Amino acid sequence: MRLYEPSVLDQMVLAIIGEAPKHGFAISKELEQDPSLAAVIRIRRPLVYRSINCLLEAKLIRESKVEPGDQGSQRVIYMVTTKGKAVSTTWLNTVVEHPRDARIELLAKFVLRSRRKLKNQQLAKRQKKLFELQASKLKISAELATDDVRLVSLWRVENINAMIRLLDAV
Repeated sequence: MRLYEPSVLDQMVLAIIGEAPKHGFAISKELEQDPSLAAVIRIRRPLVYRSINCLLEAKLIRESKVEPGDQGSQRVIYMVTTKGKAVSTTWLNTVVEHPRDARIELLAKFVLRSRRKLKNQQLAKRQKKLFELQASKLKISAELATDDVRLVSLWRVENINAMIRLLDAV
């Protein structure tokens, strides 16, 4: 049996519910209308509801109340459980392991942390340290590689170095 591991979208939804209890439509609107979140990723409403179902099943959120909706159907308000709060806090404070995950996951963490009035400098410093180590290893392997592999390795080094410069700006 495989254990549930929240996706980046699940973590984002969990963090938004952690700010204040919300219903699915409000979460979807927030992801769509907050300029910072919308710049990180565009998420269709059905994916938000699928994420809510996963979070419910994992007991990271729970239904807190039901209220009338604008169009007549009732809306379920969700709130974060104690377990969900711990999972969200850990995720928001953890560096991403692979540079390819920085484009969405790391930027989402920075935006969601800022919404909670959390400083991003410490996370950025830890992330930069990890990426510097990875860049130095890639640079060494690029120097030892054949031409075609060297090109790919140098590409990856330059991408990581661009992220490091961005982390310096944080």
